[in-house]
Amino acid sequence: MRFPTYSDEVIEAMVEAMCSMHASARDREIYREALRGLVRLGQAEQLLSMQIDFNCLTRGPTLHH
Repeated sequence: MRFPTYSDEVIEAMVEAMCSMHASARDREIYREALRGLVRLGQAEQLLSMQIDFNCLTRGPTLHH
């Protein structure tokens, strides 16, 4: 079960703002899923950035030969 998030509210507002009242349900769903994909991509990039920062901060002293 998916819990509603703030991004869901923003996505719905964007769908309403960008799709005319004549847009089909299919067109609205395609636009909605494209926006959800962008949110997931942003979340993945943020997690990767946090992991890289964490790795840099917790790396112990290295020995160079």
